[in-house]
Amino acid sequence: MRSFGYYWKEGFRNIFKHGFMSIAAVVIMIICLLLTGTVTLIAYNIDLSIRTLQQSNQIVVFIDESLTTREAKALGSQFNQIDNIATIQFESRDEALEAYRIQLGEDADILDSYTSENNPLRNSFIFTLTDATQAAQTIEQIEAVEGVANVRADEVVISKLVQVQRVFNVVSLAMVIAMALISVFIIANTVKLAMFARREEISIQKMVGATNWFIRWPFVIEGMVLGLLAGGLAFFAEWGLYAELVHVADGVIPYFRIVPFEELRWLVLSVFLGAGVLFGIGGSVTSIRKFMDV
Repeated sequence: MRSFGYYWKEGFRNIFKHGFMSIAAVVIMIICLLLTGTVTLIAYNIDLSIRTLQQSNQIVVFIDESLTTREAKALGSQFNQIDNIATIQFESRDEALEAYRIQLGEDADILDSYTSENNPLRNSFIFTLTDATQAAQTIEQIEAVEGVANVRADEVVISKLVQVQRVFNVVSLAMVIAMALISVFIIANTVKLAMFARREEISIQKMVGATNWFIRWPFVIEGMVLGLLAGGLAFFAEWGLYAELVHVADGVIPYFRIVPFEELRWLVLSVFLGAGVLFGIGGSVTSIRKFMDV
C-alpha cells in the first residue's frame, strides 16, 4: 500500500517536474484525438445519411388493370414474402387520382372529367428497401409476381448511392487508420523525449537496486493521468467543434441527417478517455524500455 502511494506521488511529481514535456504530450494527444474523432464522426454521419437516402428511394409497382382494387391489394401478401422489402404501402387508383389533384393545386380542374369509373391511373404499391445494394435482385422478384404490370425504380440513383457509400467508407477508414498511426507515432516520440531527459534519474535508481516495475509504475501512472486529462479536454473540444460542424452542415447540406452530439456524448467520452489512457500508458511503457536493461 505504501509503494502504491509512492507510485502516485512520483507520478504526479513527474508531471509537474517536467511541466513543458507534460503539456506538450497532452496537447499532442488532444490534437490527435480531435483529428481522429472528427474524421470518425463525419464518416459516421455521412454513412448514416447515405443509408437514409438509400432507404427513402422508393420503388413503385403498378398492378395490371385487369385486377380489381381488392385483388390488387391482396397481392401484398406475396410481396411481404420478399426479404429485402422494408416497407409496403398500397395506393388505390382513387387514392392516386386524389393525390394527383392535390399535386396539381390550382390546375386540378383539368381532372374534373375523371371519376372512379374512368380513372386512367392504376392501383400500385410503394416499396422501400432494406438493402439498396440488392435492388436489382429485389426488382426481379417483384416482377415475377403474377399481376404486376410495371415496376418504376430509379436503379441508376440507387446504384450511384451505393457506389458513393462504398468509396466513402474506404476513404474514411483509411483516414481513421492514418490518424491513429500518426497519433501513436507522435505520442511515442514525445514520451521518448521525456524519458531521455530522465535517463540519469533512471540509471541511478537501477544502480541502487530498484526493480524494473518499481521504476516503471510512476511513469505508467503519469501516462495514465496525462491520457485522462487529454481525453477529457479533447472531449469538450470535440463537443464544441461538432456543434460548429452541425451548424455549417445544416446550411450547406440540410437534407443530411446530423446526429445530435447529445446522443453520442457518452460513447465519445468513453472512447476518448480510453484512447487517452491507452496512448499515455502505452507510450510510457514502450518508451522507457530503451532506458532499462530488460
